Amino acid sequence: MIIVAVLGIVYQTYISGFVNEEETSFADFTYGLSSLAVGITALFVYKRYRGSPIFGKTYLALAVGFILLFVGDVVYNYYLYVLDEDPYPSLADAFFISFYFFTGYHLVKNIKYFKKDLGIGPKIAVPVLALAMITIFGMFTIESLEDDPTVYYMGILYVSASAAILSLAVLALTVFRNSVLGVAWFMLVIGLFFYSFADVWYYYLEEIEEFSIIHPVNTMWLLANIFMIYSLYKHKKTI
Repeated sequence: MIIVAVLGIVYQTYISGFVNEEETSFADFTYGLSSLAVGITALFVYKRYRGSPIFGKTYLALAVGFILLFVGDVVYNYYLYVLDEDPYPSLADAFFISFYFFTGYHLVKNIKYFKKDLGIGPKIAVPVLALAMITIFGMFTIESLEDDPTVYYMGILYVSASAAILSLAVLALTVFRNSVLGVAWFMLVIGLFFYSFADVWYYYLEEIEEFSIIHPVNTMWLLANIFMIYSLYKHKKTI
């Protein structure tokens, strides 16, 4: 945790002090490259559990999801730097949105396999948490609806997906917390929490047109991916 915190401070210092928003830099590609790193790490976990009836398929899905984030980032930067067009919304969003389906599959399959009966409490808590996130985002950005409805509804779509993933991740933690995989899943949930929070923050910034490559939200995405890489490493070493 301390090492990750130090990495976050170092990276934020780098983008705040040395990155020029008007010029292309390494900071423009850290989101995609760190997502690719998560995807590759998940592939190693998939290889380790390829014969497993649950871990094989679910970690392959997680790997595909993060690799799609990398592809989406490549397309995003192509629109931004090659075509000199606004990349939001664009074809890149198709890859970004696909990530949520694969990650959701990973979480749902693991939860259902290891916890046959969730009980009424978790079944209520998951949609309530997701609905609360969506409602708060919608309330804070409703003024932008008249200015650009497409951006507003795209933001709602992404926040809805992030809220669902975060809710499922928290539920998964309750399933695995007392198992040998408790630490691995705890780190994964921290990563997904940071990722979901950064997502909501980013789309809020897009609504008010204040996003930039030096904003701390980029550091939060990087930290999220570092946590998830560690969680995958821990999972592979545990079992």
